[in-house]
Amino acid sequence: MTFPRRELPRLNELLIPDDRRKSTRKHLYNHIIDSYHLHLSMPAVTSSIHLPIATYPITWGDNSMPVLGLGRFGCVVKLGEDRVLKRPKTFPEIHNPDISYINEANIICLANEANVYKRLGRHDGIIQCFQTSSYSIELAFANQGDLFTYMQNNPRPTEAVIVDWIRSLAETFAYIHSRRVVVEDIGLKNILVHNNCLKLVDFGNSLLLPMDTDMECFCIQDITPRLEVLHLGCVFYSLATWIEFKYDYIDPNHMLKPDQCPKTAGIIGESIILKCWTGGYASMESLKKDVKALLG
Repeated sequence: MTFPRRELPRLNELLIPDDRRKSTRKHLYNHIIDSYHLHLSMPAVTSSIHLPIATYPITWGDNSMPVLGLGRFGCVVKLGEDRVLKRPKTFPEIHNPDISYINEANIICLANEANVYKRLGRHDGIIQCFQTSSYSIELAFANQGDLFTYMQNNPRPTEAVIVDWIRSLAETFAYIHSRRVVVEDIGLKNILVHNNCLKLVDFGNSLLLPMDTDMECFCIQDITPRLEVLHLGCVFYSLATWIEFKYDYIDPNHMLKPDQCPKTAGIIGESIILKCWTGGYASMESLKKDVKALLG
């Protein structure tokens, strides 16, 4: 099943039930969002500046809550001991006529992410979402940070822990695909560590498919099941070697060839990782079954 490309939707399109709309993808408005770099040096907004009336809160500038992270389209602030609040990056519309479009693009991403959390519901391998609103998502706080930073600051855990994490990720991604969600942005920074367990997070660029989609055959804006599996295989390899490995192609015609793959001899999940990279799994479900069979 192939889905056509489309233009960037307006915000009100994302407020209708997600089963009745097609999702968008970040490259449709990257050229707008990249202009963030022009605004990172903007002074903090103060009460002495007259701002035009906006229909959404401005989040860029002074903030009374501790900022835990800044992403491409959102910011995460600490809400309490066990919760965080994710909000879109929105800027005062006084420096550049394109800023209103940037703001809307970021709000669209957050609305899309809220719809993804609603579709996914509760799952042990996904960070808990408590509630969503028009301009925020309330999530559980992960007490050990993201997996990329965790790997930089901690020694490699035992083989048993690595195996457990690989099994957990395989099961979680299979569940996500069973809910007809294409993650799209699979990497260490979008996996959190909480009480030594892995939790997926950050679905702003994810894609919602109709619930009757064949998850072995979909192709939506160049994303296929084998490409999703390939990127998950990179995460498996990173865990097995405790060194980040990324594959930056997002083209279904650019699967890794055996002679392009890093050496996997002797590492945990060697055969699984090679099959992930070379298109050996038709779906996340088949990957999950292989992980269970080979790694227990």
